[in-house]
Amino acid sequence: MIRSYAFVCLVFVAYCGVATAQPDANGVYVIFGPEHAAEKLAAAAKEIAPVKYAPKMAPWKQLPRVATALAKKCGELRIVMLGDSIVNDTARSRWGDRLQEHYPECKISVVAIVRGGTGCWWYKEDGRVAKYVVPQKPDLLIIGGISHNDDIGAVREVMKQVRNEVECDVLLMSEAFGAVDPTDDKQWTFDIPDKSKDFRAKLRDLAVESKVGFLDMTAYWGLYIRESGHELKWFKRDPVHANIRGEQVVGGILFKHLSSQPPASK
Repeated sequence: MIRSYAFVCLVFVAYCGVATAQPDANGVYVIFGPEHAAEKLAAAAKEIAPVKYAPKMAPWKQLPRVATALAKKCGELRIVMLGDSIVNDTARSRWGDRLQEHYPECKISVVAIVRGGTGCWWYKEDGRVAKYVVPQKPDLLIIGGISHNDDIGAVREVMKQVRNEVECDVLLMSEAFGAVDPTDDKQWTFDIPDKSKDFRAKLRDLAVESKVGFLDMTAYWGLYIRESGHELKWFKRDPVHANIRGEQVVGGILFKHLSSQPPASK
C-alpha cells in the first residue's frame, strides 16, 4: 500500500497489521503504524516482570491539553514522538495501543518521527520542524533519545518552533539504553545528583523552566534493569539498542506515566 504526503514521501508495506517505513532523502522515518505484530509483543511481555512505575506527581499540570483530551468523551489525542532510534524503540513497544485501551473514549494516535543518531541539534535547522512535526498537528510532543549531543539549547529551540505553530503539550524524556550500564554505580544513579550539570539535569531544569512535562526515563529504566534479575544484554539486541523485551520496559514506563491517576471524565 503506497500513500504520499506533501511534506515527505514514504512507502508503507502493510502485512498482518504491521507497517514498515522507508526513510526519505534526509534519512527521516515518519512511522504511523505498528512495527511489531501484537502477538509478538504479547509473548515478549510474558517474558518480563510487569513494569511497576507511578510518577511522584500526577503529570497533568504540565500536560493540560493531554488531560483535557483524555477526559473528554469522543476526544482526540495526537502524539508525536521525536528523536533517534531509541525513541523509535520506545514507539515500537506499541505503548500507544495500551493507552488507547486505557482511554477507550478518546481517539489516540502516535506518530514516530525519527532519524538514527539524531537529536534536536539537527531537527531545529533548515525548516525541519515545519516539514516533519507541524503537519502532524500534535497535541503532545514527546522528545527523547540519546543523541542530543548535550545541546539543551537545541531542545529549547525545537520546542519553541513547534509551539509557535501548534498549541501542544511537551514531554521531555531523559535517556535510556545506549552505552550506559545501569547496574554499574559509576554510570548510573536513580536520583539526579545535586548540582549536577549533566544533560539529564539540564533536561529536568528545562522542563521546570518551560513548564512542560518531564519523565526521568533514566531513573526508572535503570531501576527496572537492576531489579529484573537479568543481565543488561538480555534486554538488548546490540550494544546500543533495546530488543523487544527492552522495548516493553521503556514503553511500559511511558504508558504508566500517562495512565496513572487518570483525569475525570467530562
